[in-house]
Amino acid sequence: MTRRVTFRRAAGVTIQVLFVAALVAVVVTRWDDLAVVFEDPGRDLALIAALVVVGHFINSSEFWLLYRAQGVPIRLWENWMVFTAGQLGNLLPGQLGTVYRFRYLKVVHDLPYTRSGSSFGANLVITLASSGIAGLVGLVAYWLGGGTVRVFVVVAVALLIVGSVVLAVVPLPDSPWSTGLVARVWSGFRSGWEDLRQQPAVALQVLALDLAKYVLVAWRFQLAFSLLGVDEPIWYFLVIAPAAGIAGAISFTPGGLGIREALVTFAAVGMGSQFDVGLLAATVDRGVMLATALVLGTIGYAYCTHRMRTISGTKPVQD
Repeated sequence: MTRRVTFRRAAGVTIQVLFVAALVAVVVTRWDDLAVVFEDPGRDLALIAALVVVGHFINSSEFWLLYRAQGVPIRLWENWMVFTAGQLGNLLPGQLGTVYRFRYLKVVHDLPYTRSGSSFGANLVITLASSGIAGLVGLVAYWLGGGTVRVFVVVAVALLIVGSVVLAVVPLPDSPWSTGLVARVWSGFRSGWEDLRQQPAVALQVLALDLAKYVLVAWRFQLAFSLLGVDEPIWYFLVIAPAAGIAGAISFTPGGLGIREALVTFAAVGMGSQFDVGLLAATVDRGVMLATALVLGTIGYAYCTHRMRTISGTKPVQD
């Protein structure tokens, strides 16, 4: 392991620990505000939970479209179970849920790991694009309604849009290595990504689903913030919602812990919310997400494990 990799990992762990410590400090000092939310939740928390479930199903459907575009005959319900199992596994260190999803697709549908990776890469690019579009729509609508927007939020949204356009238009380069594992992995990833890039209709469908997901996430945040006494139009939260989506796509911590809360909080601060209010609202949303991940993920894991064992038992033994 190089010093650079060691430093990056140490820095990542340090940032996570510091932010989790800040989260604990805010929760302790503002416990009276937060306790009221869970002591008398009413219908709002139940609605947030329902929106989490629907949003996750939409997110899983994006991968279903990407897998189908690569010729994988996976069913919509099956894909939903694989997705929920992955969500549960990602609560553990090392992104084990993603590894489990790759393993399932390899065992059940014989999809190479590099091709699974290309689907994740394609989804990441589309996530960046939808984040930029959602943020732009939210900023413009909020500004036209008399709201105040900060320059660094506008810059962040512009960078998302430009970056996603570049990634979608410019072909990936060939691997600088001619042989070896890295070269094979990059070649498989590039091949899968280029295949998907040649199917703009699929990309547009996935983009539409991701935008719909962001509308639901914005609604969730509107409910979570309202529980803490913050009442803003949906456009306000449509700017904050992409922070959660990007955190889910790039986070390397278990369940995105710390990363998600940090991005959502900073986006909320950028829209004018107080730091502690943004952090508490993100915590409310996190609590509901954990509950749904545990319930649905357990069901998905049981389904996928049984199916992998069944498939493995029917395959002929290789000499």
